[in-house]
Amino acid sequence: MAKIVQETRFELADGELLALDRIKGRELACLSGELWITVDGRAEDIILGPGQRWVAEDNAQVVVSALKDSLLVATRRCDQAVRGRAEGLLAQLLRWRHAPLAAMPAALIR
Repeated sequence: MAKIVQETRFELADGELLALDRIKGRELACLSGELWITVDGRAEDIILGPGQRWVAEDNAQVVVSALKDSLLVATRRCDQAVRGRAEGLLAQLLRWRHAPLAAMPAALIR
């Protein structure tokens, strides 16, 4: 099965902030520079250096601060999201499924 990956790159200048929300399951990777990640509701923060990654566990708001000029890559694997939407659509379509006309009494088909 093919996996679809959506990747977004952010170039952050020294001291620049980036607020992200609804990122559950997304991976944030620091390709260069140094990033300080603060997750709403958590006591500890995360600091990423070049080559380090962090995966968001929930949909809490995240603020990324660049401690120096940095390149941040946010990656989302779409296979799970696409499957979830497809299952929801299939469930809606199946609600419209009726018995074939041949299975109905002739008196009801008029």
